[in-house]
Amino acid sequence: MSEQTLMAGPAAQAHEALRKRTVDGRGVADIRLMQVEDGAGRGQRLLLLRNASGIGLEIAADRGFDLSAATYRGVNIGWNSANGMPWPLHSVDAEGGIGFYRNFDGFLVTCGLDHIGGARVGDGERYIHKHRSQVYHPLHGRISGQRAQISGYGIDWQAKVPVIWAEAVIRQSAVFGENLVLTRRITLDVCGETVHISDRVENQGFRPTPHAILYHLNFGYPFLNEGTHISGDISPEHAAEFNVEPKCPENDFRDYYQDVPVISRGLCATVSLTSATPVGPVRASICYPRESLPSFGLWRAFQSGVYALGVEPARRFDAENAQAKGNVTLQAGDTAYYGITITLGAPVGAVQ
Repeated sequence: MSEQTLMAGPAAQAHEALRKRTVDGRGVADIRLMQVEDGAGRGQRLLLLRNASGIGLEIAADRGFDLSAATYRGVNIGWNSANGMPWPLHSVDAEGGIGFYRNFDGFLVTCGLDHIGGARVGDGERYIHKHRSQVYHPLHGRISGQRAQISGYGIDWQAKVPVIWAEAVIRQSAVFGENLVLTRRITLDVCGETVHISDRVENQGFRPTPHAILYHLNFGYPFLNEGTHISGDISPEHAAEFNVEPKCPENDFRDYYQDVPVISRGLCATVSLTSATPVGPVRASICYPRESLPSFGLWRAFQSGVYALGVEPARRFDAENAQAKGNVTLQAGDTAYYGITITLGAPVGAVQ
């Protein structure tokens, strides 16, 4: 009898049937809070998740509560750099605002909450303080470098669809500056293929604050390879261009970002990547709300020693035009909501 069959009935009955085979559930799912004890990341907290379908996740509690790793049936899906998840983090303000590159690592790196994109100096008059006439924004903002306060984690066996869950609060703040709070809940279906990230961003300060957010979803080897194919709600021209371009690691291949038009007419857009892997074909699909995340792009960095592909739904803030369409300024107490769903599994009809 499969885990899916055991969990198919009413929650209480299914849980009782499962407990007869694995009394605490660890035979099919687990979540543990760990601490790195060696290497560049020594001292940081990680939540390790594992489900019955072969999905494994790492949540980096001290790095914005982001997903530092993702695997499917033991195959690496996400991307890791030579930085090795450093801890403590390097200053994002260093090297002219590109200290982010000294920390950049992981499957999901959240960028924001008041700025995404290149380093720049912005207007700080809204904070009404003599030392805050300007605000310095490092590359991709500051939220990915903030420690989380963990609200809780566990496995909800009584839910209609049992899930592994973790929740935390991450704050980006400065005296006489912004006070933005991200509340994040991550769930992974116990017997399914779905990861859901639910975010709430609140301005807990008393001054208006520009708001921007980008979900930097990074794919690496062996999931990312020469045969990786893109499909879904993007323009056919851009999909065709990506699918035929060389994706071999070359030292002279420069990285670049490209805005990609989304053609979905629904409330959500879905973009999928499919690759041949050591366990057979695997598909990774990202579904995100078009209204709250109106921008989308691809980051290609196929050169040797990096070899990464970034899939990037985002909300931008055009600092040069405060009235630009899509700009969001969070007034005191304002809240913005986001939801990203990631599905990892075999393509429909694939034999594994």
